[in-house]
Amino acid sequence: TPTLNEILKPRYYNGDETKPLRAFVKDLATIFYHASQGNQLQSKEILLKFKHTFLIRNPEKSIKSYYRAANATYKAWDEADVSESKRLDLFSADSIGIKESRALYDLIKNLTEEEIALVDADDLVREPEKVLRKYCEMVGVEFKKEMLAWKAEKIKRWDVKMADMYHVPDLYNIWHRNASQSTGFNSVSHVSHEKEIEYPRYVYDIIAENVPHYEYLRQHKINV
Repeated sequence: TPTLNEILKPRYYNGDETKPLRAFVKDLATIFYHASQGNQLQSKEILLKFKHTFLIRNPEKSIKSYYRAANATYKAWDEADVSESKRLDLFSADSIGIKESRALYDLIKNLTEEEIALVDADDLVREPEKVLRKYCEMVGVEFKKEMLAWKAEKIKRWDVKMADMYHVPDLYNIWHRNASQSTGFNSVSHVSHEKEIEYPRYVYDIIAENVPHYEYLRQHKINV
């Protein structure tokens, strides 16, 4: 489409139009997979314009974390008397994304025949420098030490966006607290953790459904 072609034009540069910059674009697997059904986003021509990478996380951890955040948001809506018409179904089996990640990985791999950088979050936390060095090598980006650390800070635009989307303030602490308090990939032990809760049966069922897809993707991860 004209819009897509405009986005993909090499028009990002610093002073020299002959040396276009690369733009990092992140999206959820569920969103990209369903948005690309039946159109040229899934064509070889378009897919070859990108260097595709994947980040996965153990569903035992990611799905529980997702459920806690969604559940806390539901409670915030109750406390703020947010009308049903403004509420969203935040947590469901269709919103996890691991199955879609697998489908996209296979699609991209088969069409482009290119090597894909796939990172497991546990590896990134345990060995951030080794994983990032390999990741940068695979995507053709220079590794820099400053990639490993940052200043802990609250990102205001995240808070504004969350409040606008979900109609209650202070959701930042539900969805982004650990990220805003972190100073590096392996600083998880220094950020606040929510207390473990009791999960309903269907959460464990969703975890079980996604384990095979996660294990499949893990076979292709960056090894350090």
